[in-house]
Amino acid sequence: MNKFEKLFEKIPELKEQYKLFENTISNENSLDKKYIKYVAFSSAIALKEKDLFSLVEEKLGKLEESEQKAIFLASSRMAVTNPYFMARNVHPLKAGGSLDSLNMSVIQNLGVKDMTAYHYACISISSINSGFVCFNSHLSNLKAHSQSDNSIDQAMRITASLNSLKQLLFNISILD
Repeated sequence: MNKFEKLFEKIPELKEQYKLFENTISNENSLDKKYIKYVAFSSAIALKEKDLFSLVEEKLGKLEESEQKAIFLASSRMAVTNPYFMARNVHPLKAGGSLDSLNMSVIQNLGVKDMTAYHYACISISSINSGFVCFNSHLSNLKAHSQSDNSIDQAMRITASLNSLKQLLFNISILD
């Protein structure tokens, strides 16, 4: 937490954002621990912030190869689908509009071992990217996989807390 200490000395009220992150990954039990890991790493990757990635790794451990593959697939695929489907949502067209038109394979054909974890990664990334069409689709998949509203809410708060920590890191970078 040493990068944050300088900012917390100036504005101690900001500690609540760091505490939100810590509490949501450590002190709540709605969301399975393996999904917490997927959500936190996916958020750090979508935020493109190495310091956050290191913080998540420090708190939750390193990614296993299968976890990394699923998260990298999610982040790369959401980088295509989030802006594409959001743009189409703003102005519908009578052409395209499918994964096939983006030359994307169906996720079931890509060797992802835990589809629920993958969908958690996707809602985290889509939330950060403002890809709400994809967010809703992956949220529906989580509900179909019997994930509770409490679990999904915890995932969303992990994502929000990491987004706030990215802002704090930027704020630290502009301190005198």
